[in-house]
Amino acid sequence: MKKTILISVATLLLVACVFLCIGYGFSYERVDTVYINEVTQSITAGEPIKGKYDYTYFDSEGEVLYSTRETEDMTYSARINRAIGDGDVVVDYGSGKIVFYTDSEARYKSMRNALIWFSVAFLCVAAISFALIIAVIYRRLYRPFNRLKDFASEVARGNLDSPLILDRYESFGAFGEAFDIMRNNLKESRIAEQKAALEKRALLQEIGHDIMTPLSSIKAVAEVASAQGGDDYKIIFDKANTIENLVNGFYRASLEEEGQLSIYLTKHTSDDFAKLIDISDYNSRISRNAPPDCDLLYDKIRMSQILDNVIVNSYKYADTSIEVDMKVDGNKFITTIKDHGNGVAPEQLQYVMDRFYRGEKKSETLGQGLGLHICKKMIDRMGGEMTCRNEDGFVVEIALPVFGKN
Repeated sequence: MKKTILISVATLLLVACVFLCIGYGFSYERVDTVYINEVTQSITAGEPIKGKYDYTYFDSEGEVLYSTRETEDMTYSARINRAIGDGDVVVDYGSGKIVFYTDSEARYKSMRNALIWFSVAFLCVAAISFALIIAVIYRRLYRPFNRLKDFASEVARGNLDSPLILDRYESFGAFGEAFDIMRNNLKESRIAEQKAALEKRALLQEIGHDIMTPLSSIKAVAEVASAQGGDDYKIIFDKANTIENLVNGFYRASLEEEGQLSIYLTKHTSDDFAKLIDISDYNSRISRNAPPDCDLLYDKIRMSQILDNVIVNSYKYADTSIEVDMKVDGNKFITTIKDHGNGVAPEQLQYVMDRFYRGEKKSETLGQGLGLHICKKMIDRMGGEMTCRNEDGFVVEIALPVFGKN
C-alpha cells in the first residue's frame, strides 16, 4: 500500500515538474525596442531604415513625412486612435509621432497556438499519467481484492482445494498468505473430520457385528425354548430383541448423521400404507379408519421403520390404545397417530424431535432419544412433513405427497 501511494505521488510530481519546465520555457514574442531605437536614430540622421517592423512618421497635423508602406489619408487623432486600437507602438518624435506596426494579431495567434499545443500536451501527459496510476492501483489493490473475494466465495461453498495465489509484493500479499494458511488448516480439519467419521462408522459396524453374532445365538436358543413352553426364555427372547433394536438404532443414527440413509421413492396405494400400520401393531391396540383411495410416494422400507418407531414409542410411553386416522387434504395424505396417555409437557413439546432429547418423565424408559429425530429427517427427505402435539394424549401427524387419486 505504501509503495502504491509513493508511486502515485512521484508520478504526479514528475508531471508537475514537466509542465513547470514547459511553462517557464515558453517565450512570448515581445516588441523589439532595440529596433525601434535604431529607427528613431536613423530618422534623426536623415537616413530612415526599414527592418523588422513597418512604420509611419507623421507630424502633428497628421501629414505623413515618411512611411515604409502605403497609408490612408487621415487626421492626426484618427491615426493615433487607429494605432492604439490595433495594438501598434506609438513613439513621440519631435512634434510628431512614429507608429510601428508590430502585427499584434500575428503575435496573438502565435501565442494562442502555443497555448493550444501546451494544453494538448498537458492533457496527453496527464491522461498517460492517470492511466499509469490506475494501472498501478488495479494491479496493487483492485485485482488482489477481487482474488480475495473470489477465494472467500469458494471457501464459503466448501471448495478448499484451490489455493490463493497473490504476489507477496502486492498490497494484499500478507493477507493472501494468511488466508491460504487458513484454507489449508480448514482442509486438514475437514479431512480429519471425515476420517474420524469413517472410523466412527467402522467402529459401530464392528461393535454391532460383535454384539449381533452372540445375540443371534441367544435369540435362536430362547425362541426354541420358548416354543417348548419355557416362559422364562420368552423374556430372554424379548430382551434380546430390545438389544438388537438398540444396536440397529445406533447404527441408523450414525448413518443419518452423515446423510447416508438412502431414500428411494416408489409409488404405493393408500391400502399398502394402511397395511404397514397393521404390520407394526404388534400388540393389537390400533383402531383405524379405511384410507381414502389414492396413490402415494414414499420409501417402503423407511416408512415401515418410521411407523414402527412411532407405534412402539406409544406402547412404551403411553401404554394405551391407539387411534389412527387417514385422510386426504389437498395434495397431502395426512395420517394422525394418537394415543391416550399423558402426552408431553408443553415446555418440552418443541424439543421432542431434536437429536438425543428425552423428556424428563422418560428417563427410566429404555431409549436414546434418536427415534423421532430420525423419523422426521426421513419424512422430510420423502417430501413430507412430520409434527407432534398434545391432544388428549400424544399425537404424531405425518403428511405425505399424493401422487394421484383413483
